[in-house]
Amino acid sequence: MAIAVTVTTNETLSEVQDNAVLDVTFTNSEAFTYAAESTVYYLALLTDSTPVTPLTREVTFSVYHATSGTIAADQTQTFTFENSTSLVPTITGSDGRICYMA
Repeated sequence: MAIAVTVTTNETLSEVQDNAVLDVTFTNSEAFTYAAESTVYYLALLTDSTPVTPLTREVTFSVYHATSGTIAADQTQTFTFENSTSLVPTITGSDGRICYMA
């Protein structure tokens, strides 16, 4: 099952280094239940502001859940991403997804 999400925050944590670290925050649009001993994956495309041909990178983050539970609608989950692929500010997020296999 995949549920659409919105990447609400992706900003540089260091104004000094363009290739430093980014915060990427996902906000899911629907509640969903996950099983015990499962992994929930958060995916998005990050696109930078390189003139003419912007760079786009897919990022994937995972959260392991030892016990079953529910993630409520409008819940946010933030991840830190090391920008080792030379994305330059301003960076935007799109096509956010939460993927879970029962």
